[in-house]
Amino acid sequence: PRRQLAFLLQSLEDPLNVGSMFRIADACGAAEMVFSGKTPTPPHPIIDRTSRGHDRRVPWRRIAADDQACATLHAEGYSLVALETAAGARCFLEYPYPERVCLVLGNETAGVYPATLAHCDGAVFIPMYGKGPSLNVHVAAALVGYPALLAAPPC
Repeated sequence: PRRQLAFLLQSLEDPLNVGSMFRIADACGAAEMVFSGKTPTPPHPIIDRTSRGHDRRVPWRRIAADDQACATLHAEGYSLVALETAAGARCFLEYPYPERVCLVLGNETAGVYPATLAHCDGAVFIPMYGKGPSLNVHVAAALVGYPALLAAPPC
């Protein structure tokens, strides 16, 4: 890997998604996951079952307030990149990912909140060619995590 990768889970509500994110973070060799807002944390029976032990391998911490989580990650040298269809968002394969990147994943229904998006250094989107507007959050994280980690060339 050419980059250091972290994930900020902003108010994910489904513990299945959180457990799946532990597996994605471990597969990517992520430095950590940060949970904010409503995101459930271990120990949790559904997270435990879904993560299949990866919750014991990937460092994580909870910073309850979204804005404080963003400020802390910035202070630690991370650039925050939202995975969101926002104004100015770029295709995830064309984004110039920095050396230390934290992908910001939003709530399953509302996405990355505007207040959180205001703290981000950029935003990326996944082109959708079917009728659905989005992918499941952990699937999207896997798809974007690898190019962010490996600094894939433009599409």
